[in-house]
Amino acid sequence: MRTIILFSLCLVISGLGFAQQPENVEMGDTFTLKSSSNVKFQSLKLPKLNFLVKQGERPNYKKLNGLEVEVVSLEETKKGTYAVLKRTDDKDFFIHRKTLKANLEKAFSYGELE
Repeated sequence: MRTIILFSLCLVISGLGFAQQPENVEMGDTFTLKSSSNVKFQSLKLPKLNFLVKQGERPNYKKLNGLEVEVVSLEETKKGTYAVLKRTDDKDFFIHRKTLKANLEKAFSYGELE
């Protein structure tokens, strides 16, 4: 009985530790976007490929890999904490897109923000 209580207590404490990771993010923090080779970004709200084609750009999400980004603002929603990101070199991510949104909980768990 004692081992079950200790095991459940350890699970709760470790879960709280992982849940607090995005709370340390503040405005002005810089991160690097990382993506695995086979999977596109899952935590970023990216424009759909057909919208990029209509705006006259070649759709390529691979160019986002390794970019330095800065947190402009933070938004709390029911689905989690979202950060508005902009490039540190003040260029656009895509045509007419200066900022992107990222779900912080998903971004840190998938390793997309470092």
